[in-house]
Amino acid sequence: MTSYHGGKQRLGKQLAEIIVDTSLDIAEEEDFDIIGYCEPFCGMLGVYRHVPEFFEEEGYEYLTYLAGDTNKSVIKMWEESQKGWKPPISCSEKKYNELKNAPDSALKGFIGHQCSFGGQFFNGYSKKYDRSKSPSKASQRVVDISSDLLDVKFYNGDYNQFSSLRNFVIYCDPPYENTISRYNDTFDSSKFFSWCQKMSEHNIIYISEYKAPRGFNCIYKSKRVNKSCDGRTKCTNHEKLFLI
Repeated sequence: MTSYHGGKQRLGKQLAEIIVDTSLDIAEEEDFDIIGYCEPFCGMLGVYRHVPEFFEEEGYEYLTYLAGDTNKSVIKMWEESQKGWKPPISCSEKKYNELKNAPDSALKGFIGHQCSFGGQFFNGYSKKYDRSKSPSKASQRVVDISSDLLDVKFYNGDYNQFSSLRNFVIYCDPPYENTISRYNDTFDSSKFFSWCQKMSEHNIIYISEYKAPRGFNCIYKSKRVNKSCDGRTKCTNHEKLFLI
């Protein structure tokens, strides 16, 4: 399993199935012509990797697939993997620290998450906290995912770059409100939800969050227990999927 702060590796297949099934119901009920699928916060593609297969099973074989992320190195990682690049199966602490301040690259995108504590981008060399952790399985997972998603076009930038989309199914997994972004930067949730409302006029929009403004309908809720960084305190969060 690939490590990614806020990722959806465990819930990915289930969320993908819900997104596709619900979208097809809407398409039939509202005569909505689905022409593509997009994830503006693609990350490690925990949900994305399952979506094309579900659509294809229902006869949607020629959709346009788009993905974006603000982390240029993560985008480079997926683009290079589509061309046959395979991430390394190990990384020393020295190399890890060198990459932290190095220019954007596919290698930096992979190591920055897979060798970091909690999967958060360059949040401390993970083997200091877990000696058993190795990026070898994650390396193969990236290869497998990218080989299944060769038709996906990747773009570096924030969600606003997809503002002109029409007739798309759009799944958003943004930094959650009042939580630390996976890139340790700030995220304006209010502005983002306003964007979602506007985009829903011509698209089907899904958002993963713990809560959402009025008008966003919760169509799925899970229960999971997360450990805090000290490994002792536990907190229960309800992972929710909203539709607008």
